[in-house]
Amino acid sequence: MAELGIDHAGNGLGEARHQARQAGYVHHVHVMLVAASIAAAGILAVAATMMTTLF
Repeated sequence: MAELGIDHAGNGLGEARHQARQAGYVHHVHVMLVAASIAAAGILAVAATMMTTLF
């Protein structure tokens, strides 16, 4: 007799939730890296401006 795989239906849903949660974390990390990069670029721009005014 064929096995319909109903026993494993809950595992698939749990795995889908896990993947969605992981994707959310990865997206959050990317957003934070972009924000940190913009902040670092701003700090460097201010430092460069200050250095040019000193000389």
